[in-house]
Amino acid sequence: MADFAITYKEDKGMVDKCAHGYKIVTGKLSFSSSYPANGEPCDMSKVFPTDLHMVIVEPKAGYLFFYDYANKKVKAYWTPAGHTAVFAEITTATDLSTSCADVRFLAIGK
Repeated sequence: MADFAITYKEDKGMVDKCAHGYKIVTGKLSFSSSYPANGEPCDMSKVFPTDLHMVIVEPKAGYLFFYDYANKKVKAYWTPAGHTAVFAEITTATDLSTSCADVRFLAIGK
């Protein structure tokens, strides 16, 4: 449906229209076996051609995910061994395909 390097699967029946022309989309992201530097491409402009208002990605397997609106990517963060409460972007080529298959997300936009 969209131009994602990560696999995107929209939940059937979970697209809902809201006030002022906004819609809510839920689905799942499956990451690749080699995380690229600066995040996995995830361009949602085909889903939300006018305005991508918000993307929330659930944490999974000790990783936190954030949507980079400017670069249209999902970035993954973790706490390296031996550190406490410090999050760093995961290293290039990390395999997230098994541990982070089917990471749920919610997006709102027009």
